[in-house]
Amino acid sequence: MIHYTRTVKSITIANLINVNKCKCVIRKIHNVGLNDIPKITATDIRKLLRQKGFAVQDGYTALTTKCSICSGDQKCSDSKVYVNKTTGYFVCPKCNVHGDWNIMERLVKKAKVEATIKDFIEQCQQKAEQFHKAWETVLNETTSLTKLNETELLDLFRLFELPFHSEANKLLSDVRVSSDRTVLYFPLKNSLDKIVGYRKVQAGREDETESFGLHTAGLFSCRAPKISRNDEAILVPTIEDVLNLAAQKVPGTLIWLSNCSLPPIVLPTLENYQKLCLWGDWDNMRAVAEKLGEERCRFVRPMDGLVTASEAAAANLPLKSLVAEAKPAAHRSITTFAALRDDVYFEVTNVDKVRGIKWRRFPALTRLLGGHRRGELTVLTGPTGCGKTTLCAEMSLDLAQQGVNTLWGSFEIRNSRLARTMLQQFAGVPLEQNLQDFDKYADEFEKLPIYYLAFHGQQPIKVVMEAVEHARYMHDISHVVVDNVQFMLGLGEEREGDRYQRQDAVIAAFRTFATARHCHVTLVMHPRKERESEDLSTSSIFGSAKASQEADNVLIIQDKRLTAVRGKKYLQVAKNRYSGELGIVPLDFDKDALSYQAKKKTKKSQDEPDKLLNQCFQEYSIDEPTYIQDFDEKLSKRNLSGKYKNTRNTDRSSFLSDVLNSTT
Repeated sequence: MIHYTRTVKSITIANLINVNKCKCVIRKIHNVGLNDIPKITATDIRKLLRQKGFAVQDGYTALTTKCSICSGDQKCSDSKVYVNKTTGYFVCPKCNVHGDWNIMERLVKKAKVEATIKDFIEQCQQKAEQFHKAWETVLNETTSLTKLNETELLDLFRLFELPFHSEANKLLSDVRVSSDRTVLYFPLKNSLDKIVGYRKVQAGREDETESFGLHTAGLFSCRAPKISRNDEAILVPTIEDVLNLAAQKVPGTLIWLSNCSLPPIVLPTLENYQKLCLWGDWDNMRAVAEKLGEERCRFVRPMDGLVTASEAAAANLPLKSLVAEAKPAAHRSITTFAALRDDVYFEVTNVDKVRGIKWRRFPALTRLLGGHRRGELTVLTGPTGCGKTTLCAEMSLDLAQQGVNTLWGSFEIRNSRLARTMLQQFAGVPLEQNLQDFDKYADEFEKLPIYYLAFHGQQPIKVVMEAVEHARYMHDISHVVVDNVQFMLGLGEEREGDRYQRQDAVIAAFRTFATARHCHVTLVMHPRKERESEDLSTSSIFGSAKASQEADNVLIIQDKRLTAVRGKKYLQVAKNRYSGELGIVPLDFDKDALSYQAKKKTKKSQDEPDKLLNQCFQEYSIDEPTYIQDFDEKLSKRNLSGKYKNTRNTDRSSFLSDVLNSTT
């Protein structure tokens, strides 16, 4: 059995790429490495703090103790620091200082604060001051929703397509609106109700919310008027859900959990709630419950295809009753049908959701596989040089653009080169020919939830799994890509049989991770050397049969360009455990965009037949004012009887037919 140790540190570095011999920078490529990551457990943290005389309070997700930074200030005598049990990451809501456990450890162990730690604390406080100045600017340039009359508020809600009710201005009393009424600013608060960031929503682009300030340390929350319950919170993925719940006066604090993302720094904001009700996409909410502590979480089960509170409100269902009937998360060890009954019902009533996230760039692949689903293992193989990495990069990019948090482990090529490929696929144009737009594409690409393992070449499986576990917890990763398994294993000096055993151990580790952590894993693997005239199959995957046996999906790139005059390259779905449907997806490579997505028919080619027909009509038609007008005048002079009443349009049509026939 392989034991995994969760790790702590994630660093951000700048990676350089070479575009047409010009060095351009892709900023903020997120690399997940093992540098300065301490191996720490909650027991070790608790023991050290108590040894140094700190009283420790055990919470759901964090250990709470006195802040050694601001505890000397009389104004901050009640200050608390929250230390995450899993990662050791600490945050003090009073002084806004937060960081990794190694910083907290140095603060606790040494009586005198080091110069480097002082600089770190000053930087945190400077960032907090800069945000407060920026927020003051927002306050001066915007208006509170409480100052809008009912007509103005109704028009605003219509513009943003939000559900309106009479007390909406009281519910959103902290929300600000721009002077032109096109932008809303939602303040994000920490556990002490201090504003540490804000979320910006623009009309017409409601799905593209932007966050500013120390936004990862705060959440937007509100409570329906005349509701005073403080021990329960309801977490929902959209602001529309918040408004619908408030309209029916559901008790508890309503929290907008955008993208169902919960970085460790935000967990203290939810530490004081004894009960948490999760209502949203079941797959995402399961990961949220695992991080928050399943013992205090309850789920509102999707029913009859209604997943969110907004969908239930549209169906006129009583939201208060649904929240009251929310069921606790089932324990992992329970395998009775009673525990699985709700899962089965969800799959039956939400077939489209269960199929997974659809690929927009590869609709033919979506038709075969149904979509990208959590908890599955996919193996992608193909001959050397066929474009496995390029195809896998585009498939993961497609999902990341739909909000799937992705972790790339590229052991064969460096992260800078991989990022360059994905950036060009994202832009859809050659970067070297569009350097003037590089910053625009790079800025948009930075917003995608893509992270990279800072490894290259041979790595021990334990080290890799530590980084993967850490990234899953820190960044809510739901898709892991390993390219490729053979490069990660390396050659080594062991015998061939030992190498097969190592590969089987890697596959078993990722299979266990995918199932236990409800995360999709894609493994890129080389095939065995086959005859060029023969097609690859599931038995062609290098190593033993374990890879094809453990995989839920097996995708094979078949490249016949070098073995046939009119040979093509296509992707074969050789195994599909979900539906059993197999088939092929043609692959046409666009060198400019480094893309395999199916080329769309241009408007010009679609309109060509209609355009040709219109030219024929124009060439052989008679001017409308001259002929048709005279024709209508002659008809009007006649004393039409009943049988002539409908001949006007008929005569026009017959005339055009005569003209066309006369030209043949």
